[in-house]
Amino acid sequence: MLPYIEHPTLRVGAVELQAFWVLVGIAIVVEFQIVLRRAPRFGIDRLTTSTLLGWAIGLGIAGAHVFDVLFYFPERLRDDPLELLRFWGSLSSFGGMVGGLLGLWIVMILRGMAPRDMLRFVDCLIFALPFTLAIGRLGCGLQHDHLGISSTHWLAVRFPDGPRFDLGLLEFFWVALVAAAFVGLDRRRWPDGFWIGAFFALYGPVRFALDALRTGDVRYLGWTPAQYLSIAATAAGCAWLAVLLARARGVTRAA
Repeated sequence: MLPYIEHPTLRVGAVELQAFWVLVGIAIVVEFQIVLRRAPRFGIDRLTTSTLLGWAIGLGIAGAHVFDVLFYFPERLRDDPLELLRFWGSLSSFGGMVGGLLGLWIVMILRGMAPRDMLRFVDCLIFALPFTLAIGRLGCGLQHDHLGISSTHWLAVRFPDGPRFDLGLLEFFWVALVAAAFVGLDRRRWPDGFWIGAFFALYGPVRFALDALRTGDVRYLGWTPAQYLSIAATAAGCAWLAVLLARARGVTRAA
């Protein structure tokens, strides 16, 4: 089984800095750098890219917290309505994706961007997502905040109170593989929007399976909130890929 590692912390004066938040900061920097390098290929200048990235990340963090409170910890909201505004609190990765993409879509419409430019920018953003998510999930694995069922499987972690799955660590392994696959696939030109479909088609099924191993999470009719979004993400990603590739084949035949 995998060894248990105590969550590393760094003390700077009176401030204790947890590895999780350090990795979150690194993930944001990585997202910026990847998108800033890719966006000019599609005629999107650096200033526009930086501005849109700022909105996407800010709204993503807000969405991650709001979704987490509303669907995972509604009792906190009943006890203190201001909990919804404490964006530095608990976060949901799926909530961040939904909040960031929905908010970004609204911002791009208000800025008057052409639909094709909107699609290309979101495609750049999603291409960077597995790299960003891998770094963030490594932080979750070190923090051990997504515990799974007890198990003696070789992918389980030998916790002090007994072996069990660490779902943050398992998701790190998967999205790291997705990131590696993206590097390989990026050697050829794909239709605009390809990375959107590819990411959700690859991420959705595994996230659904991992959430089935969770303990302690709220469930609605037997599924966690993320499992419902996983089904929607998988269906949308596969359907989107099918449409894009069918169109690409049609264009090739016509040529």
